[in-house]
Amino acid sequence: MAGEYERAISIKEAIDAINNRDYLLPAIQRKFVWSSHQICVLFDSIMRGYPINTFMMWEIKSDHIKNEYKFYEFLKYYCQRFNEENPYVKTSASFKDFKAIIDGQQRLTSLYIGLCSTYAYKQPRVWWPGTMDENILPPRKLYLDLKQPVISDDDDSLMKYNFRFLTEKQYQDSLAEQKEHHWFCLHKILEFPQVDGGSQIWNKVVRPFLASVGLSDNEFAQETLSQLYDVIRAQKIIHYFNETSQEIDHVLDVFIRTNSGGTKLAFSDLLMSIAVANWDGDFRQELDNLTNHIHQSIDMGFYIERDWILKTCLMLTDADVRFKIKNFKAEQVKKIQSEWQSIKDCIKASFLLVRRLGINPQSLTSKNAVIPICFYLYKQNEDSRPLYRDINNLAKCHEQRSKISQWFYMALLKGVFGGQADSILTSMRDVLRDNIQKTAFPLESIIERYKATNKDLRFDDDYIESLLDIQHGEGRCRALLHLLFPEMSSTEVFHIDHLHPRSAFEKKALKSHNFLQSDETLLGFFSDAGHWNSMANLHLLNDSQNLSKNDRPLSEWLNDPNVNLRAQDLLVEGIGLEFEAFREFYEKRRSNLKERLKSRVFMSTQLPLSPTVEDSDEEVVEETNA
Repeated sequence: MAGEYERAISIKEAIDAINNRDYLLPAIQRKFVWSSHQICVLFDSIMRGYPINTFMMWEIKSDHIKNEYKFYEFLKYYCQRFNEENPYVKTSASFKDFKAIIDGQQRLTSLYIGLCSTYAYKQPRVWWPGTMDENILPPRKLYLDLKQPVISDDDDSLMKYNFRFLTEKQYQDSLAEQKEHHWFCLHKILEFPQVDGGSQIWNKVVRPFLASVGLSDNEFAQETLSQLYDVIRAQKIIHYFNETSQEIDHVLDVFIRTNSGGTKLAFSDLLMSIAVANWDGDFRQELDNLTNHIHQSIDMGFYIERDWILKTCLMLTDADVRFKIKNFKAEQVKKIQSEWQSIKDCIKASFLLVRRLGINPQSLTSKNAVIPICFYLYKQNEDSRPLYRDINNLAKCHEQRSKISQWFYMALLKGVFGGQADSILTSMRDVLRDNIQKTAFPLESIIERYKATNKDLRFDDDYIESLLDIQHGEGRCRALLHLLFPEMSSTEVFHIDHLHPRSAFEKKALKSHNFLQSDETLLGFFSDAGHWNSMANLHLLNDSQNLSKNDRPLSEWLNDPNVNLRAQDLLVEGIGLEFEAFREFYEKRRSNLKERLKSRVFMSTQLPLSPTVEDSDEEVVEETNA
């Protein structure tokens, strides 16, 4: 290894180096991922003299590296989802020599946020905003309680010092409350004068400050503030190895080996180490722009990761879809870049189609299920145009959308992309490629390919019964309703509605019905959410229908001449709609739904293997030395 251990430095020196851009991040680094709790634990460890492990730097002196490779500043103001990207720094031959962080980015960023910056995360029990909103994502600074240590009998982290991220309002509110705590903002520790240690810290820093806030006699405050100043500004606790090699392949190998023992690297992080150098422009920014567009678009709203885009790129360019470094050599990266505009357009069109099929971000249980749709739209041509350009034109492609939607709903309901998805994506690509000359999406060929496997898309009677037990709020609920009622308009937004309103089944409401009070068994049936909250009592209504229905009794609402729905539209023709007849309603509509579902799926008398996992985006990254 070309390098050696250098003299240790203080945390303040490291912070100064970040501010002066003497420390930068190479493109191979992942995004900052530490939680606010992890940051607090790190500072507690430092205060207690615990080791925080060695750092590794890469000293950049080569004009070639400065010119040809991408480097980024540290993230200085973190906001969950909306400001997670490190700012790009344009280096060139004239740029000063600097150190790139090979190992230690998460810790150094955490130190910087705690001492200089803010950390914003979503308030609990509120929806994610469409844009950065400080009311929902308020910036927080790191504070330390100078009055007393952590007092808890069940603190899992075994913290001694009470570090806490507070909003400005929380801090101001604390000043007006009883003086149980004294919250000291860690930013102040860097504002104090620089002194030599020992008695000077006490005489020139600690004592004057504690006197100004009325804590002169608090021994814990004396010890805590003295220790904080010492560990941040005096002690040399940042130990690091300085790699001096200017060979990118060597440094990449060091990076991969060094990071293998910590949080497992996402594939996209490793890809950056290879792809960025071979991409004409800023590859990382291209990926981030695409993810932001799909997430923030009112017509889509799906949050996708870089990994998903990269796997889709492999799929569409006919490469090996497995997350292996060898699959992203220069030649493959150049091919992706040459097709990048078309790939981006296809991905956008695919998610727009998924949204028009009625699936929203909450009901898309597996984004991997979208990848075969992308492939088909990318490779299929109609009138010498790739299908992704016209698939969302509602005047065209009716049969294609119908077949794609049927497959998509079935795939989501059967969970065929659960677990390790690489094999199913590869085999799906083979089936689609072999049938690409057909005029419609090859649903029947896909069904045939996976017969008698654990990815069998066919349904049996028992599985259909289990689907009809799905409850309102479950991810698969919307997909099942759209499969049952495919005639829904793709231009409207639909809500999942209780036909007999859920308010009618509240305990107080049920008590008002005399016919239930005399029949304990019947009362139990009406009270059971497995009946009134399941598929038999659910339907999709558009905005106007949902508004008109509200909590009106089903019989009253459906008989309203202004309601443009018929009993047969809801599969309730010939069924009593009065609340008193709910048990009969439940049993007969469930039976009707079952028959409708059988007509919409492919049936098998017996499936050899039943899937035990629901759709999931979790991937198992293969270990490889390739």
